[in-house]
Amino acid sequence: MKLQATNKIKNMKKQHITLLIMLLVFCTVKSQYSNGVSGLIGYSKNGYSAMGNFHYYPDKNIGKYFEIGGYASFLKEKKTEYRIPIKIYTLNVGYFIKIPFISNNRNKSGLFSIGIGGVVGDESIDNSEIQLFDRESIVTRDGIIYGGYGAIEADVRINDHFSAIGRYTHFYHINSEIGENKFMIGLGLAFKF
Repeated sequence: MKLQATNKIKNMKKQHITLLIMLLVFCTVKSQYSNGVSGLIGYSKNGYSAMGNFHYYPDKNIGKYFEIGGYASFLKEKKTEYRIPIKIYTLNVGYFIKIPFISNNRNKSGLFSIGIGGVVGDESIDNSEIQLFDRESIVTRDGIIYGGYGAIEADVRINDHFSAIGRYTHFYHINSEIGENKFMIGLGLAFKF
């Protein structure tokens, strides 16, 4: 019984290594991109944010792509005399296109894209950090938020697979009690494969 389990583990390891090698070869042999990942950190009004995205380039066309990603924001809103700590986590799905008159079309060293998408996520207040006076309370419904976003992104190629990116994203959360409009200005890296 032990021998069978050991053999299964060895076979699984061989399969994973083979799959990894095939994936690496496939990613380096292709002449155009079909996928990419990016990560950004940045500033949001009254706090900081982070964003991670997966890009899918249909027909290997770098001028158009679909994006699915996550956004996390850690803010200190000042609606009263208190600075209220807020955490926002969202899932973003969008579509981007290249802005042709700004982008460098010859060698694709500089691409500028604009996109729109939808947002769904969670918004919560961290009550542990707030010191209230007697008879004061915060009344809010923590929970699900939804809405849309618009973004503009600059992509400057470093080499065949890596790019430096700068991005401005404006979020509109329709049902947020804390603030419907949020933004993020961020810098990061993208890896295309």
